Amino acid sequence: MKKRVAFYTLGCKANQYDTEVMKEKIREEDGFELVAFEEDHDVSIINTCSVTNGADRKSRKYIRRAARKSKFVLVTGCYVTLNSDTITEISGVDGLFSNSQKTEIIDILKLAESNNSGTFFPDQGSWDIDRQAISRDSNHTRAFLKIQDGCSNRCSFCKVHFLRGPARSKSPARVVKETRNLGEHGFTEVVLTGINMAEYGENDEELARLIRKLAEVEEISRIRLSSINPEGITEELLEAFEETDNTCPYFHIPLQSGSNRILDRMNRGYTREYYLDRVNLIKQKLPNGTFGTDLMVGFPGERDSDFEKTLSMVKKVGFINTHVFRYSPREVTPASGFDGRVDSNVKKHRSEELRALAASVGQEQREKFLGRTLEMIVEEKSDRIHGRRGYSKNYLDLHLPENSLAKKIEGGETVTVKLIDVEDDYCVGKPHDRLKGENSASKRTTREGKENNTV
Repeated sequence: MKKRVAFYTLGCKANQYDTEVMKEKIREEDGFELVAFEEDHDVSIINTCSVTNGADRKSRKYIRRAARKSKFVLVTGCYVTLNSDTITEISGVDGLFSNSQKTEIIDILKLAESNNSGTFFPDQGSWDIDRQAISRDSNHTRAFLKIQDGCSNRCSFCKVHFLRGPARSKSPARVVKETRNLGEHGFTEVVLTGINMAEYGENDEELARLIRKLAEVEEISRIRLSSINPEGITEELLEAFEETDNTCPYFHIPLQSGSNRILDRMNRGYTREYYLDRVNLIKQKLPNGTFGTDLMVGFPGERDSDFEKTLSMVKKVGFINTHVFRYSPREVTPASGFDGRVDSNVKKHRSEELRALAASVGQEQREKFLGRTLEMIVEEKSDRIHGRRGYSKNYLDLHLPENSLAKKIEGGETVTVKLIDVEDDYCVGKPHDRLKGENSASKRTTREGKENNTV
């Protein structure tokens, strides 16, 4: 009888990709069957996160939940790296393995079957990212493809460089092959992701060259970047976006703070002026481009004047998506020992004020596209209205009312829509026509659409 294996994954897109790598290997192996975490299963694998204190707590919560549900519990991910002793003290945990061992999941499952509980699998894995590949993404209609892992930066508040290993990149040939395989399995959009995408390759031009190569893959319609630090926004990269038809002009660029004094204490390696220069370069070259960011409030030493500078940056850039976090000290990071702790009530007030401003600015930016024609890949049923949902190339969250559809539209199809309404955090469109059918060759974004000012 096959062993039923279930995953629960926390954290970033890179971690979600790692789970898909492990699932792919399990699908290829006799003796195991993948099931949903909510179903009865024999083996639970919890892929943890440790980026915040909240992530630590959530990781422990799901480890305990797994111990109550299944016969055997394995734990991996970033929380394992610095907290193995804490995890092994949780009743019902049978084994731990590190991020670098995820590609060895079959060997680990077999070894776990033959060993007693409480096993800590020695870290003999490989950091070679070229060994990681997927042909499907079981949790998304867009496929996330990890092209980079690890980080060389030493931000004072962050411990990711301890958790994910050295910066390393997947070879362009492997990325192209993986992209083509994803397209052949029905995915129309591939989202390139990594821990620090700005460190892809050995020089500043390699990411741009990769984008050009991927633009030639006929099996997919869109190439999108996930989060990328400002130093990764180069002239070469933007020229690649300008000169290719299926790149998506949405840039999620973490800012963290609008104050140079706080950015320096964070050891972010850039100033607000440099950040704005990168944003203005995008606006110049890609007029339909939109922006997202991550912002932190309450970093040690943050004054009211520093916070005001963060508010001003939200207005200057015009983000459509903003993720706001309250600072919490992380063990082993320099910032955990900084003076100037900000009162929790002050952090709460600042986060509320920042979120309110970000919501207002985001709506203003989306309203600029009212009456415009946008190209949308249909992904799923809408959770806001009775209809369908998808995203434009510049990452507007689009919802189509069912009564506006002349005929049923399937997931993965591309339609042109006219933006007719903007709500608090989503947009409503009216379809013009259906552009592409089911076969992968017809899913390519066409130059004609670009010249007709679809975005």
